[in-house]
Amino acid sequence: MSTRSTRAARSSSRQTTPHAPRQSKGEATRQRLLTVAADLFHAKGVDGTGLDEILRQAGAGKSQFYRHFPSKEALVCAVLAQWEANLSQSMTAPERPLDSLDALEAWLYEILEALEADHCLRGCPIGTIAAGLDDVEEDARGAVRHCFGVLEARLREALAAMQESGELRAEADVASLAHLVLAAQQGSAMLTKAYGDSQPARHALAHTLNYLRSFSSSCHPEGN
Repeated sequence: MSTRSTRAARSSSRQTTPHAPRQSKGEATRQRLLTVAADLFHAKGVDGTGLDEILRQAGAGKSQFYRHFPSKEALVCAVLAQWEANLSQSMTAPERPLDSLDALEAWLYEILEALEADHCLRGCPIGTIAAGLDDVEEDARGAVRHCFGVLEARLREALAAMQESGELRAEADVASLAHLVLAAQQGSAMLTKAYGDSQPARHALAHTLNYLRSFSSSCHPEGN
């Protein structure tokens, strides 16, 4: 290729290659509101967090807020959707598949270690919101229910895959075990916050994992 052709190709490439999309001011404001609200909801719960505090920390006005969220409850639902996406991603990452009991154990303790890194001051963010919901907050309640439903479904899929691969015995009830793991994860987070110490949570997780391993194909039922 001639020098002129090479320059022309480079010029054409510069003209046609799209730049990385810039985040608009509106999108940046919306994300800032989400980030601030997520942190405050996790630390203080929804009832303990006023809209004025969110706006002050996010550096936004009420008109900006209502441009993105019709109500505080809508903001709660958006925060829940973000947390759900993050947790779900941690369970489906291709580089760390949740495809064995060892992988499941690592995932559970990874969540607990994140709470330890935060000095055991916070529980599960989704559980924190769920604990403070009022009966009238139907949209937020539905969003919480959806979050737990997605997490339970991911756990059920993972356990079913372990059963399919032969790691879990055929008689294992994966739906019930998924509920158990979800309850253990949520309960351990709550214990960590309540005690300000992760040791009780570690005991609970250890017993849960021991029970799960009792359904392992390598663990023969009594009498066999």
